[in-house]
Amino acid sequence: MGGWQTQSDFCSPCSTGSVKCPDSGKSEWPELLGAKVMDAKATIERENPSVIVHPIACDAIRVLDCCCNRVWLNYSEEFGTVCTVPKIG
Repeated sequence: MGGWQTQSDFCSPCSTGSVKCPDSGKSEWPELLGAKVMDAKATIERENPSVIVHPIACDAIRVLDCCCNRVWLNYSEEFGTVCTVPKIG
């Protein structure tokens, strides 16, 4: 699922230190824990259209950079449900 497709998909870098991402709307979705992955993706995109949502398996290796325009949507391949709280980063 996913992959880099357009110029807008590239990382807008942010810092994990004292510099925070600019406020562009909702930044985390604890209520989506356990939701179906594609339903969660649609909810995040609707609630914050400035982010790109990247579904990724919970046990997959991913880059650890912090991006103000990205949400990693970790999901269980077995159940197809969100396994960690989605948040910008």
